[in-house]
Amino acid sequence: MIKRILTGSSIFVLLLLSGLPAQAQTQDPAPQSPEAAPEPEAAPEVDVSADEVQKFANAIREMQQIQDEAHNQAIQVLEQSGLSPDRFNEILRSQREPEAPPSTAITPDEQQQFDQAYNQILQIRQDTESRMEQAIIQEGLEIERFNQIFAMVQQSPELRQQVEQILQQGERTSRLS
Repeated sequence: MIKRILTGSSIFVLLLLSGLPAQAQTQDPAPQSPEAAPEPEAAPEVDVSADEVQKFANAIREMQQIQDEAHNQAIQVLEQSGLSPDRFNEILRSQREPEAPPSTAITPDEQQQFDQAYNQILQIRQDTESRMEQAIIQEGLEIERFNQIFAMVQQSPELRQQVEQILQQGERTSRLS
């Protein structure tokens, strides 16, 4: 499950992590999601308490649910737009990389469908980032501390295993209820 959080899903992650012009226009220069937060390379390793590991895992679990909901919303937006996910991604890629033109010319209707879907998906992205931040805070962690633990989990197989065990225990518990 933690790998799902770390890797995400295709269309949604493409929009979440892409360096699109609309993202650059946001007024808050601070990272808005744990995935997008740059981690200091030379930061001293700080111990993580068992309580923090539990809070971190709980936040990850909640964030996965939020991300799944957002992904489903983005898919619905695409379905309603009339563009296939492949065509949407092709148009997006052609706008980000002018040297990679789409296989077929973009019609005015497709451009309008793309623009509408893109704007709706960007709104979903912003809402998702906000909800994910709230999930972290509601678990009792500050965003900065969550990001520190996140970086440590990526670097420490032992810590990653602890988090995965907590997540697996939570999955078993939810299946039993």
